[in-house]
Amino acid sequence: MYSVMRCDQVDVVALTDQVDMWLDDNGLYTQPVNPMATLLARRFGWTYQNYHGPVLLTGGADEEGETLPLDKDKVLAMRATLTDL
Repeated sequence: MYSVMRCDQVDVVALTDQVDMWLDDNGLYTQPVNPMATLLARRFGWTYQNYHGPVLLTGGADEEGETLPLDKDKVLAMRATLTDL
């Protein structure tokens, strides 16, 4: 995750119970605003801030707190959501 996002620290925004958006924890200070990530977050009710830098979307967490992948249906739903933005 760190190498994909090219950062040292990550934070997560749980967009839904089944979709998490991971971002650079220091991105606010080191990265430009990511307009698509900001729009996506707003679509799910996270309206109080802009999101900066690259993001990584994953499934939610399992019962043990482990990150789950997005399954095919979730990927298609996210694609449709992004297309609508």
